[in-house]
Amino acid sequence: MISRIRGKLISVSENRAEIKAGLITYEVLIPGYLEPELKQELDQVIELFTLEYLENLASNQPVPKLVGFGSELEREFFEQLLKVPGIGIKTGLRAMKLSPGKIAEMIERGESKFLAELPGLGRKSAERIVGELKGRLEKFTAESALPMMALGEDEMTAISALVNLGLRRSEAEELVKKARARGISGSDELVQTALRERGRRGAEVIK
Repeated sequence: MISRIRGKLISVSENRAEIKAGLITYEVLIPGYLEPELKQELDQVIELFTLEYLENLASNQPVPKLVGFGSELEREFFEQLLKVPGIGIKTGLRAMKLSPGKIAEMIERGESKFLAELPGLGRKSAERIVGELKGRLEKFTAESALPMMALGEDEMTAISALVNLGLRRSEAEELVKKARARGISGSDELVQTALRERGRRGAEVIK
């Protein structure tokens, strides 16, 4: 299973991105909240955390598809969303016009009315999502608060170093903020801790 893909971002359109990895260009389906950020990274080397699935299973020629996210945590949230009866890959992607952290907060607060306004969802689907997932998404709402931390010179230096090593900026920021929240300080220590955390996650990388 392809769980990560790394390569040059050559195009971004509605819910789709093309990534050139080696001699192959992959089409990756992406959620709406990720589009604006990716459009700023055209022609740059990026990495997405992916899910692989088969479309048109009922036919004799099912089509393999990739869905990409900015971090392992974002992918995990999507996997939780897919556990809700009636929520499939396409419906889930359309609904994620907001970041996973914001949607998780809505679910945890039981705000099915606002959830129902997301693309592809209606009242019944929103109520089902809240009923199935409320009380189980605290880790995602906690992570969504990380961007509120002020970034000092050491943090910014560490993020820049990680980006130069090939990480996407959003992933570098996430890793540095996690390390800083654990009391790690100093740019070198932040970089080392971030790289250890990234290596610990472990996954297949396409080069």
